[in-house]
Amino acid sequence: KLAQLAKDELNKWKTGTIKEGNPQTLQRLRDYWQQGTKTNKSDNYYINNAWSAAFISYVMKKAGAGDKFKYSTLHSDYINAAKQNRKNNIKSFQAFRKSEMPVTVGDLICYPRTNGVTYDTTGGYFAHCDIITDIKPGSAIAVGGNVSDSVKQSIYQLDGNNKVTTDKVHAIIKTLL
Repeated sequence: KLAQLAKDELNKWKTGTIKEGNPQTLQRLRDYWQQGTKTNKSDNYYINNAWSAAFISYVMKKAGAGDKFKYSTLHSDYINAAKQNRKNNIKSFQAFRKSEMPVTVGDLICYPRTNGVTYDTTGGYFAHCDIITDIKPGSAIAVGGNVSDSVKQSIYQLDGNNKVTTDKVHAIIKTLL
């Protein structure tokens, strides 16, 4: 369901050809912030601030994650929560190093946007996550928000065991519900 919702959002943004602030998608952007993270600000705020975590939070909420997901305007908040879930053996969203688990459809694939951040980093930091929507031989196709000011697909290289080989990736969040 999560992957299909991400694909639906991709289609609403015409696979990345419509940009933030466009009247066709402005209500979508409002929904990401308001419904995904309970952030109520101006349209100017929504357009001019990073909204990729609001996008993930919105799609997670629509997919029925309920109170098991840490909705936030910062990716690092739900990455850290997923690491804590794993540490405490809470069967919901758990984060793994990219070398530990193969990726599957519905996983979140995350990378830092701050130098020096690794899987073991705690606290707040800038990051980005995408939702894996398809697995093909040698690659994972993922959808993310606020990619070039739109909702777009990204491709991540995989090895023969479907583990991510892209250096920048530092965490994979699995859904274990």
